[in-house]
Amino acid sequence: MKEFIYCDICKEETLHEIVRAEKNLYRCTQCGGYTTHTPRREMKIRAIISSGAESVKGSIKVYEGEKIEKGDEYIVDTEDGHKIGEVTSIEMKNGQRVESAQSEDIETVWLRDVGEVELRMSLHKRSVTSPYKMVVDGETEFEVGENIYIDGKKFRVHRIKLISGGVLRREGSRARARDIRRLYAKYEGR
Repeated sequence: MKEFIYCDICKEETLHEIVRAEKNLYRCTQCGGYTTHTPRREMKIRAIISSGAESVKGSIKVYEGEKIEKGDEYIVDTEDGHKIGEVTSIEMKNGQRVESAQSEDIETVWLRDVGEVELRMSLHKRSVTSPYKMVVDGETEFEVGENIYIDGKKFRVHRIKLISGGVLRREGSRARARDIRRLYAKYEGR
């Protein structure tokens, strides 16, 4: 078994091969120096990932002792496959909600799906405003001033409200779909 481990002699991470597994003794393949290294144990944490109004149970894989923070991204294993999620809340084993914690102290991680997101829009046609939703890839970018086509009609984006609370109004300002709370667009014609 080979693994990249920090070498005290080489002063960098180098490839090491195991010499004695029961003693966790490794030898550097570059300088021949020996070191002991206890591999980090992988663990699963219960995860609940939300996509719009729907939530699905799953789990994330992390290392013991790893710090998990709100805003971190993880791959969530669910019955439906893998989803990419951003941590929105961390629940400790004592029921308390925190912004960050060590993996072994966590009961459940709450995430929002950022792989595919439901983009909410307000479409304005004169004095009538209509709500509209569509599912897009979370990395899709939208720009203030760009034209988008919905049901064969042309709309021009004039404002983007972000999840963080900010609002983009200046022409050319861009945001990824995963960071958008609502997109506002005006009818331009067919």
